[in-house]
Amino acid sequence: MERTKLILFAPFRTGRTWKLAATAYLCRIGTMFFPFPLIYLGFLPAIRSKGALAMIGLCAGILIGTAVWAWLFHLCSRLQFAYFDIMVNRGEFVAPAWRKYGPQSRRWTGIKLLIGTGVALACAVPLAAYIRNLIPLFRSVQTLAPGESPPPQFVGAIFVTYGVLALLFGSFFLISSLMADFTVPSLALENASLGEAFRRMLALIRQEPGEFALYTVLKIGLAMAMYMGAMIAAELAIILVTLIVFLIAGLIGFVLHLIGIPSAVLTALAILLGIAWYVFAIGYGLLLAIGPVFTFLDAYALYFLGGRYPLLGDLLDRSTPPPPAPYFIPAPGNPVAPV
Repeated sequence: MERTKLILFAPFRTGRTWKLAATAYLCRIGTMFFPFPLIYLGFLPAIRSKGALAMIGLCAGILIGTAVWAWLFHLCSRLQFAYFDIMVNRGEFVAPAWRKYGPQSRRWTGIKLLIGTGVALACAVPLAAYIRNLIPLFRSVQTLAPGESPPPQFVGAIFVTYGVLALLFGSFFLISSLMADFTVPSLALENASLGEAFRRMLALIRQEPGEFALYTVLKIGLAMAMYMGAMIAAELAIILVTLIVFLIAGLIGFVLHLIGIPSAVLTALAILLGIAWYVFAIGYGLLLAIGPVFTFLDAYALYFLGGRYPLLGDLLDRSTPPPPAPYFIPAPGNPVAPV
């Protein structure tokens, strides 16, 4: 908790704190690679009747989309190294830390691309078979009369589908997150090879399986509890501030209406104000609320590993300011003795 306060709120500055919170959020996008655009290959049989040109266009769009997503993923994956440097050294600027870890980030991105593509290919056949079995059920729903409830099998299939996808992606994201927690420090601090970084992670798991399991359970519990708490607090704050902002804006609009401003102009201003406020609330408010949660989780990983990785532990100690000197009240007759 103290490391989170040091990074984000010592001191609190509107732009700096939001920048670091947004960086912590973007790092999560670079945690797990899954080639989502490849899902649209499932539409190839549906457009076969449209001709070869339509199929070629779809395939080209999927390949371009996958390449763009892989490039964005690499940028966010490289941010993990930059934010690790900021967390360890209490840095304030992203650009210098970004420039330090080019080769390491490319190796790290490459292995995640391979793992993510492999997982996607392994899951493609069973998921495709499962979805194919659901198609007749979805078609039967289209024949329902207006007001007729869908069959229980349809509702159950929806819940099972969401459960399977949540379990699949949740497990994959957790494993990818643990990989980042225990391999990025070795890659960043010692420019270790990928093999050496994974060897150290596996050695830690073998030596301390109970501690690693407890760390994983606490990571899941803390992430869920803090994320839900931050989201609830942020939404309540946004609702309250929104009411105040729009009340003030409504009073100003009423005054402008009284002095003869056309209703069309006031309506356009209200729409622009609503869009600007929505972008601000989502882009600034929510990121400012979620950023500390992700920063806390990063600090939790650093201090867990820092006690087992001397180089990391020393860097954390050097970048942590000493505690403030205790405050003494001179005792009567003895100006140097504490009370």
